[in-house]
Amino acid sequence: MRTRTTKYGLRITVLGVSTMLSLSACGGSDSGSGGTSDVTFTGDPVTVMTIAPIKTAAINEPEIMEAANASVKAINDAGGLNGHEVKVITCNDGNDPNTAAGCARQAVSKRVVAVVGGFTLSGASIVPVIEKAGIPWIGPPGFSADELASKDSYPLLAGSTAFAGLGQRAGKDGCKSVATVLYDVPTAVSAATLIANGVKAGGGDTPTAVKVPTTTTDFTSVAKQIGKVDCAIVGLPNDQIVATAVAGKSVGVKSHLYLVAGALNETTIKGAHGALDGAFTAVSFVPASEDVWKDAKASTDRVDWTGVYNQNTWASYRVLADVLQGQDDVTSKSIVAGLRAASNEDAGGLMAPVDFTKEFAVPGLNRVFNRQIIFLKADGDTVVQEGDFEDLSPLFGG
Repeated sequence: MRTRTTKYGLRITVLGVSTMLSLSACGGSDSGSGGTSDVTFTGDPVTVMTIAPIKTAAINEPEIMEAANASVKAINDAGGLNGHEVKVITCNDGNDPNTAAGCARQAVSKRVVAVVGGFTLSGASIVPVIEKAGIPWIGPPGFSADELASKDSYPLLAGSTAFAGLGQRAGKDGCKSVATVLYDVPTAVSAATLIANGVKAGGGDTPTAVKVPTTTTDFTSVAKQIGKVDCAIVGLPNDQIVATAVAGKSVGVKSHLYLVAGALNETTIKGAHGALDGAFTAVSFVPASEDVWKDAKASTDRVDWTGVYNQNTWASYRVLADVLQGQDDVTSKSIVAGLRAASNEDAGGLMAPVDFTKEFAVPGLNRVFNRQIIFLKADGDTVVQEGDFEDLSPLFGG
């Protein structure tokens, strides 16, 4: 199951972004199976769960479900997890904390051995339920404080540390004036502080704040405010980032954009019609153009593998398979044991090596195991890599 790469010797998710979003939701859950080829399994089937919102009025991530099914099929086609066929429950949390809690309760009742990858804004409703049952979560999006505190949470993304990295990059790039563009909610304060610390570390001045009301639908005024500075670090959802960039292009804004992780993908770049050209982002995974993603691309043509949470889901299933190597059984306990012993996990070369044996000694970020980011830049209709992985730990005194 492992594909190694030696090109990268190292290694948004953004804390607070989830609660910056004002969402309405409806919910439910869907069950699915990765399917199998003609494989003989030697053990009893085991069940995992992937949670994501679909069919809602706000955020919809159906491709995550496709990525989960493709991941499970790939594992089963290779013989399963130590001979155990894997079944996957794809649970729709409906962008609703109560529905998300229902997904968590279903995970417990169905005796899933792990929650894997996915996307949710309701980690605070999920983690306490699965934690009580001893169910680990591999690759949570890392939005909620619970995901960054629970001993059973194993994020693969750089999380809010990437905000500091974007700020530092802007400072190093010579941005004389910088703005933070965030929703006008209390939780934006922590993101703005991280950005400011990064800008300062990069040699820049304290950023100004562009506070965006959550009800904003016309982003022309936001774009005009960005036009007053050299560079802007934008922590809005992808659709709003596209709207801001398009509005900026229409009024002649020339400011350089630095975007939250996941904002530069095929969908957003095409939707922006050139307005995102030259924009930067910081990500936790090797670019989708690299050969290391060939298995993912071959698994299904229904997933945009430049999407960060699609990537995170595939990588999380790779980690699940990795940490069970050498284990005699497949249970939540054996998965946790494997994770707690994993000191050099790279998801088959998809990310820089992560050490799950040591927490990050920063309050509130202690489960951010992966502080390695790589910068990507939009170049026309494609995304190109800018340099190798960089360790953000020094920005936090680590």
